[in-house]
Amino acid sequence: MEISNCTKSDFDQIIKNISDFWCSDRTLHLHHPTLIYEFGDSAFVIKDREIVCAYLFGFYSQTEPIAYTHLLAVKKDYRRCGLAQLLYEHFIECARKKGCIKMKAITKPTNLDSIGFHKSIGMKLIGNEIIDEITVVRDYNGPGEHRVVFIREI
Repeated sequence: MEISNCTKSDFDQIIKNISDFWCSDRTLHLHHPTLIYEFGDSAFVIKDREIVCAYLFGFYSQTEPIAYTHLLAVKKDYRRCGLAQLLYEHFIECARKKGCIKMKAITKPTNLDSIGFHKSIGMKLIGNEIIDEITVVRDYNGPGEHRVVFIREI
């Protein structure tokens, strides 16, 4: 299995099988084809033959030397194989080549799996409030929509 840039065909396969990655379609609204059409140099997949088994959609900030991970998912049958970490390492290398000095990611305070994963790869939580023992940025996503914000120097 190798990492490659996400194609439109790969994107369509992800959308068609979104529940296999997220156990529901709750993130479908976050998947927009702009992520491959306009930010295709930071949209990656890992495939097992022709089957997309993991993906990372990110982009590079236009205002700071920061790379942002927008979506990262691994298909149920491929979890706990290190694919998410491989995608992150690949994205970090690409980000360094673009002049980025930090990585950033965001998740909901209820997404404990994501919080655990990001901590395990050395990302630090930044924020201004602790809610349910988790550091959050209050109202990050709008009024009452707190988010866990991660940052890591690369």
